[in-house]
Amino acid sequence: MSVKKLALIIALALMLIPGAAFAGTIYVDNFSFETLPNGGLNYGCGGSCAFSLDSPIPGWNATGTYGQFIPGGYGGNPNAYDGSVLAYSNGGTISQTVGPEAIAGETYTLSVEVLTRTDKSQDASVQLEFGGSVCGTAPVVNAGPGTWNDFTVSCTATGAQAGDSITILLTTQGLGQGDYDDVQLSSVPEPSVLLLLTLGLLGLCSGWFGKSRTAAI
Repeated sequence: MSVKKLALIIALALMLIPGAAFAGTIYVDNFSFETLPNGGLNYGCGGSCAFSLDSPIPGWNATGTYGQFIPGGYGGNPNAYDGSVLAYSNGGTISQTVGPEAIAGETYTLSVEVLTRTDKSQDASVQLEFGGSVCGTAPVVNAGPGTWNDFTVSCTATGAQAGDSITILLTTQGLGQGDYDDVQLSSVPEPSVLLLLTLGLLGLCSGWFGKSRTAAI
């Protein structure tokens, strides 16, 4: 097979790979809130139901009234979405600044599962922040009492935001409760970066085949 034919096949194959295939997962500390504060959840609510009140949530910063919660069927509510523990807020913000800094042109997608309780109104806001400024807010989803709903927001970092910190914000205004679980953050390079990757692969293949032909002569 000629180098040109091989290069064409590789280019077509890369074009068929969706951008999501190049997505990278960004580490979120205690993303499912399973790590408990010292002393655990020190308030019981019947059976396996338990919660903490204004105790530090490991890996996260929090303001207002907040804690971690094992529903345990309390009030007919479902279990946590991932594991057995979720985080809640009755007014304030649960936040975390992740390790990587923003890269110009990359799109960052935040996905958080939010519970609409059977016994409280949902008052949840999921936001992504670059350098202390909110870049996007997830649309509110509410499939009714006793359901988990996916709140997703995406932001593409500009050149001016390159090097900015990336912060996850889970905010409740105090009009109801915000119940959060399974916080996931990922990034996808801009199309031009993928194009450069493709060209780089083609260049490597051309160089390799050139050397192979020379060696065979």
